Amino acid sequence: MLKTLGRQTASFANIGIPLAFAAMVSGGAHAFTAPAVGDLGYDIYDIVVNKGVKGPLGFVGGVAAFLFGVSRLFSNVMVGIPTIVAAVCLIKSDTILQTFGMVI
Repeated sequence: MLKTLGRQTASFANIGIPLAFAAMVSGGAHAFTAPAVGDLGYDIYDIVVNKGVKGPLGFVGGVAAFLFGVSRLFSNVMVGIPTIVAAVCLIKSDTILQTFGMVI
C-alpha cells in the first residue's frame, strides 16, 4: 500500500510540479479575433470559416455527424459519444474558435 502511494506521489511530482511552474510563468491567455476586411488572412478565413464551416457545408456535415453518432450510440457507445461531441464542436466551431484562449 505504501509503495503504491509512494509511486503515485512520485508520478505526480514528476508531472504536476513542472506543469504548475509553467502555468505560473506563462502570461495571460489571449482570445483569437477574426481578421478584418483587408487584413492578410481575411480571404482564407472568409472561404474556410464563413463560407465553409459556418455555411451550409459545415451545417450539413455537423448534422450528418450528429445523426451518425446517434445511430452508433446504441450499438457502440465508444464511437457514438465522441462523434456527437465532434458534431457539436463542428456546428459551434466559430464560437469555439473566438473564445478559445491561446497562451502567447
